[in-house]
Amino acid sequence: MWGVGEERECARVSRYWWILLYHCYLCHCQERQGYLVTAPSVFRAGLKGVVSVTIFNPVKETNVQVQLVTKGAVVAHGHGSVFEKGTVTLKVPPGVSGQAHLKVWGNRYLVDNGYIFHNFTTVTIDSKGSSVFIQTDKPVYKPKQKVLINVFTVTPDLRPTNQK
Repeated sequence: MWGVGEERECARVSRYWWILLYHCYLCHCQERQGYLVTAPSVFRAGLKGVVSVTIFNPVKETNVQVQLVTKGAVVAHGHGSVFEKGTVTLKVPPGVSGQAHLKVWGNRYLVDNGYIFHNFTTVTIDSKGSSVFIQTDKPVYKPKQKVLINVFTVTPDLRPTNQK
């Protein structure tokens, strides 16, 4: 049997072990590698799309490749080197629309353990996007006042369209 002093000492040592184990767990979690890829859910045909890549606790620079695949064919491809944070740009060709797979993978040379990550998601490609802006000369009108308006359309990159 333990005496009262020995029980307190055992509880104190046990508490320190839990603190030490918790500290080791936190240190291990902070050293874990991972990645975060962010991309738009809608790409516009004829425009550039940007995919952002963050690699947590990188060991060295990673080659990141991005593909946009529709109906089994690669329609856009981009690549770049990322150490911690970076972006990869895709030029989506005009005339493409519908659902597509966005594939992203990061790798080092095969002697350095090959793929670090690879993933894909479904995105939409809009072939033709424009917005209509309606502008009035006043925010509020009184009855029987003349209303003056301007209406114009712009492309997704905010340039005026020539279509009527």
